[in-house]
Amino acid sequence: MIRKKPKPRIKKSKLTAMRANIKNIFRRVFKKHAEEGSRDKEAHFLSMLLPIGVVLILSAAIIWGFYYWGPKSSDENIDEVAEEIIYDYRKLDGLEVNSEQANSLVWAIMVENHWESRPPSGLADASIVFEVPVEAGITRFMAIYDSADEIDEIGPVRSARDYYLDWASEFGAMYAHVGGSPQSLIEIPEANILDLNQFFNGRYFWRSNERYAPHNVYTNSELLQKAMRDKGIGEVYNYKAWRFKDDRQFDDPGAQIIEIDYSVPEYLVRWEWASSTNDYIRYNDGEAHVDADATPIKAKNIAVVQTESYVLDREGRLNLRTLGKGKAWVFRDGEVVEATWSKPDKESRLRFYDVTGRDIEMNRGNTWVEVISNRWSFKWDK
Repeated sequence: MIRKKPKPRIKKSKLTAMRANIKNIFRRVFKKHAEEGSRDKEAHFLSMLLPIGVVLILSAAIIWGFYYWGPKSSDENIDEVAEEIIYDYRKLDGLEVNSEQANSLVWAIMVENHWESRPPSGLADASIVFEVPVEAGITRFMAIYDSADEIDEIGPVRSARDYYLDWASEFGAMYAHVGGSPQSLIEIPEANILDLNQFFNGRYFWRSNERYAPHNVYTNSELLQKAMRDKGIGEVYNYKAWRFKDDRQFDDPGAQIIEIDYSVPEYLVRWEWASSTNDYIRYNDGEAHVDADATPIKAKNIAVVQTESYVLDREGRLNLRTLGKGKAWVFRDGEVVEATWSKPDKESRLRFYDVTGRDIEMNRGNTWVEVISNRWSFKWDK
């Protein structure tokens, strides 16, 4: 008997090996069917199953590749966006803000302090407040705001005085007021400000029905921002910044109470230092000074500026020196620093120097500048 030579074995391809593996899996899982079914049926079934397996393997590979090399998930994109936000310290008060808001245009708004106008609105939100006498011992505020802030109500807004213009000019501020003294109206067109006189821009102010004139004119951030858009005013002005520092606590603070007597009891100012928050709490006419929404008025820094003044006319308006140098005292952290104030010209920032000639660092936060002359008493105590 002649035996036929066996055919040489052909090496299995990867696809053949895969088919064999699938076949073995099939036999284990469907053992009963495998034992009973014919080889032809089994081969036919496997030939149908093989493409499905290949498709599943390729699909898994595609999904894995997309996950590894494809775009990141929405959560990861959110994280990337969050990382792109850059923070910086605001030039106006040293607070940390979005870098886009670190150098915004400044608003300077004349806010009344006549006893009939109290309580004010929005004064607690100001970054810097200048308190200066106007007539008959009455003081008036020039409140400085960052135009990126949102304030619902500011006022009552009152008239301009020429010496306030020198402080507004150092910021290149948009200056909001209701008319003004004769001298201020002469100087406003030449000042380094963007004038917003309510007499000619009434749509950016309103009169409250809850007060009598002239103590009833108000504005807010929405209207002031609208005025900027309508007039094509840019959002940035490059003014100089003070130096700022973080809060510091002293074991034995030496200046916890500050009193300024502006000649009449209704305008007696008292600041009391609160150690728990490192703030100075304001009192006016013996009562806690609060905004109309009951927000207490407080400050991180108090700067007292001493200068000269004299009565200018029969109305009692003042001529007050704003330029040059003079004595000053800076209060922060419950302590007092004897200082010199300096403002060489109208567009220079008012600055404070210690006895060594260095810039005095302010705490991050709001500052009140109290302007006095030799005619008014001023003291502090532990």
